[in-house]
Amino acid sequence: MLSTGDEANLPLVHDVLDDSPDRWYGQLVVTVYDSLSDHQDLADVLPYAAAVELLRGYVRLRNRLLLTLTDKHAYSLTPDPTAALLAGDYLYTAAFSSLGSRPDSSSSECFEILTTALETVTEAFARTYTAAGFTDHNQAKFLDDTAGSLGEGAAALGATLAGVDEPVRRHCERLGRGLSTARQINYVLDMDPTEAMVVPPTFDESQFRQYAEQRRDEAALALDTLSETVDVTRLRALADVTVTRHD
Repeated sequence: MLSTGDEANLPLVHDVLDDSPDRWYGQLVVTVYDSLSDHQDLADVLPYAAAVELLRGYVRLRNRLLLTLTDKHAYSLTPDPTAALLAGDYLYTAAFSSLGSRPDSSSSECFEILTTALETVTEAFARTYTAAGFTDHNQAKFLDDTAGSLGEGAAALGATLAGVDEPVRRHCERLGRGLSTARQINYVLDMDPTEAMVVPPTFDESQFRQYAEQRRDEAALALDTLSETVDVTRLRALADVTVTRHD
């Protein structure tokens, strides 16, 4: 989905995409679609999975840039701000362009899903980096409204492309948000935070662990509900390898 000529002038585009080698959000789109669809035509869904991954890169760059500007971390996550802005804009444009690469009846709805996710992420950045204070509630909400929103959007894309009814889609969205938020908290708390798509400027570890547990439980409930009507074998497998419980 990327233009070779543009990439040559924006090496940071490749760098930020290589920071996410698991393509987890794209996997979520495909796995939801594969679990719910009868026709199993991956050629139809891959551009939408690519769109989410490109948007993931955009969100990662924006968060790194904003973290650098706040100067609240001992290390710098972001290279030259101008390069980060240009690469982020390119990823943003490429994400939405990929939605139009396979025009069909679902394209407009998928465009709306991705737009809603991005608006929520942007609002979360605005609240976090322009407010005078950063409350405990907002710390967890920041990850919910960034990583969680992108996970919800990814699951919604897969469900929409599969043509399921609204109740099933809502359960998929709860699954995507729950898994994505818990996964991001794990990166912030227990892994290298430079690997996380978003990192809050400050956070309360105990609150984060409790919040991750809550989101895991909600994802498990969504899976159990979906299992009453569809085969969730692949979705459960993805969930099992996505987050690890912490005692």
